[in-house]
Amino acid sequence: MINSKIILGVNTFHADSSACLVINGKLIAAIEEERLNRIKHYAGFPINAIKECLSISKLKESDITDIALNTKPFSNLIPKTFHYLKNLSFKESTSKKNFLRKKNIDRVFNEKLNLNKKVKFHYIEHHLAHISSAFYPSGFQKAYGLSIDGSGDFVTVALAKCENNKILIKDKIFFPNSLGIFYHAMTQFLGFKNYGDEYKIMGLAAYGKPIFYNKILNNLFINDRKNTIKLNLHYFNHHKKNFKYIADENLLIDQIYNLKLIELFKRDMTDENFRENFACSVQNIYEHFFKKIIDNLKRKNFSKNLVFSGGCALNSSANKMITSNNNNFEKVFINYAPGDNGGAIGAAFVVAAKANLKIEGSRNPYVGSKYEDKYIKKVLENNIYKDKFNYSFEPNEKKLNQIIAKNISEGKVVGWFQGRMEFGPRALGNRSILADPRNPEMKTIINKKIKRRESFRPFAPSVLQEYQTQWFEGNFNSPYMSSLAIVKKEQRNLIPAVTHFDNTSRLQTVNQIDNLKFANLIYEFYKITGVPILLNTSFNENEPIVEKPEEALECILRTDMDLLVINNFIIEKKN
Repeated sequence: MINSKIILGVNTFHADSSACLVINGKLIAAIEEERLNRIKHYAGFPINAIKECLSISKLKESDITDIALNTKPFSNLIPKTFHYLKNLSFKESTSKKNFLRKKNIDRVFNEKLNLNKKVKFHYIEHHLAHISSAFYPSGFQKAYGLSIDGSGDFVTVALAKCENNKILIKDKIFFPNSLGIFYHAMTQFLGFKNYGDEYKIMGLAAYGKPIFYNKILNNLFINDRKNTIKLNLHYFNHHKKNFKYIADENLLIDQIYNLKLIELFKRDMTDENFRENFACSVQNIYEHFFKKIIDNLKRKNFSKNLVFSGGCALNSSANKMITSNNNNFEKVFINYAPGDNGGAIGAAFVVAAKANLKIEGSRNPYVGSKYEDKYIKKVLENNIYKDKFNYSFEPNEKKLNQIIAKNISEGKVVGWFQGRMEFGPRALGNRSILADPRNPEMKTIINKKIKRRESFRPFAPSVLQEYQTQWFEGNFNSPYMSSLAIVKKEQRNLIPAVTHFDNTSRLQTVNQIDNLKFANLIYEFYKITGVPILLNTSFNENEPIVEKPEEALECILRTDMDLLVINNFIIEKKN
């Protein structure tokens, strides 16, 4: 592509490694490495994702003109240096290894890819990339930018002014004081040891009461006159020289909390409702500090718009504070991949914006792989699957949707595999498991027989956008499942499978512009039942979301799913 600016955005050696391609300002492809190598939250070099993005875009490695990385190793040197001198930790810690690896990342690219010698490397500060991933897709001319996560480039919170296609970070909170790390530590403390398990705390919190709120606030935090976040580090390990955070093929994170936290809650832990009450208290503490950050933004009186990103932007329970009708922002935008995976896209957008390119296609999450009917038929006819499945092909889209909607209304659980895969942590109707939200047993059925996960975990409703306000309070458009909404009182008994214990739902709004086939399926279900909603959960079973048709077939074989729809193929297990 002569004279084209072909930007490869990459998140690497950080959790959820990923890659994207932005060509002349347009997002063409994006994919997480975990979808391809099947290692959840993979943190190594995303070689497969890079090659898949090139394949989707029909480009060669040598066509890449720019590489944008969502890290800038030499940023924030003063607080970094002060911390390491104070803790005498840099020489002995994994921080040195991580720093040097990112500093020399260009060598890794040149070793693994056949790059053009003229390719330019751009190191974009971590939180600038986060805010970029939200600001440019938002369409706002002017907005506050907010990023909150565990830590990136030694920063845990960044506040920015976004205007005229530029992002200027104005305030930062530095490591080790981190709201994201606090939440991660409390997740570990409750026994959820895997990286990314924080959403389990959110689900569990609805069943408890915040009776430990004051105890956590008064012991785990230090009252700071600057009205910021300051952890009492006596209860934590993440700042110590022997703490391990290894972002590589195997993501390794040591225990963040220490024995002092166990001593603090030793007597309380004997209570049978301890986990629920502790989870509720942690969520309330998070929201307490989140409100402080938001109030600080509002006092600056810069804009009525807000864009929010960073891993903590996945806390949909807290997000209702900024998306409800009684907040002080006129417009709020949270992207489909606010975490580190989306940092690859954000970094590429920063480079594109600096080149004065118009950024396009950025709101579309369906930017991953897709499979043609010819490939799917070949897989189904393969000897591995031929004797295990019956299938038919329905070319008429309307008829297909009518058949599947009827099956769902009769209690069937359906794997729905369509078009290009979503980017980001949530299934948005192209790699989804779908079911009837009216069935009060459906939550238990899917948790136990298909997802094989904790019984308290809720499921999301996908609702036709034009019917949103009839079923849910508030009118925040939520195409990426970004926030909770309260189910209207008169509707709760009608959709028990997607109404959480506290009467909330993490809803997805669906329309024909963003996802025509999914919207039409929901509409056919609405015509049968009078309910314009489907239960939607990610197509997986304790693994990354399925990427290939073969993975979808294997998933239905392992579980009690009733039907699988790949494009227009309707597939059932043989008896």
